[in-house]
Amino acid sequence: MKKKVLKKKSEYVTTAIFEKGMDFMAKSFSKVFEKLERHDKAFESMFKEMQNYGKEAREHRMTMSGLNISDITQEREIEGLKVRVEKLEQKLK
Repeated sequence: MKKKVLKKKSEYVTTAIFEKGMDFMAKSFSKVFEKLERHDKAFESMFKEMQNYGKEAREHRMTMSGLNISDITQEREIEGLKVRVEKLEQKLK
């Protein structure tokens, strides 16, 4: 029978093994950093769009506010005219 010869692994990390592990980690991190960079660009464009939407909403509110004020003013004027017309009609009777 043959005896199996088992190689005993060293308990210590050699410089070559350490450098190999560090190279692997560096490659892995570079892939992660590339993905994060793409995500940063996407988030930046989303943030700019959100800011533009906020500005547009503010402008819309300001426009609508002005229109509402003019509508209220016109309604008051119309109500005033109605009252005057009613008074004139009563005088004519």
